[in-house]
Amino acid sequence: MTTIAMGAGMMPIALGLGVDPSFRAPMAIVVIGGLITSTFLSLLVIPVVFTGIDDLMTLGGRWLRRGRGSAPVSGTPSA
Repeated sequence: MTTIAMGAGMMPIALGLGVDPSFRAPMAIVVIGGLITSTFLSLLVIPVVFTGIDDLMTLGGRWLRRGRGSAPVSGTPSA
């Protein structure tokens, strides 16, 4: 919601509706682009990367446990 409010607030400046748009319009466009990029990264890319790393660690743990194995049992069980 904050991203939407900030983007909507910067839109008139980006469109050049304020005073001295030659200086402020490029800055507003960059701010809006940064907001969109950071929102995309924080809501989609970061969780996907974390999930991928977690899956790799789980797979690596299984692989390490399988590689060790258990010692073979020999002889008769004691009662």
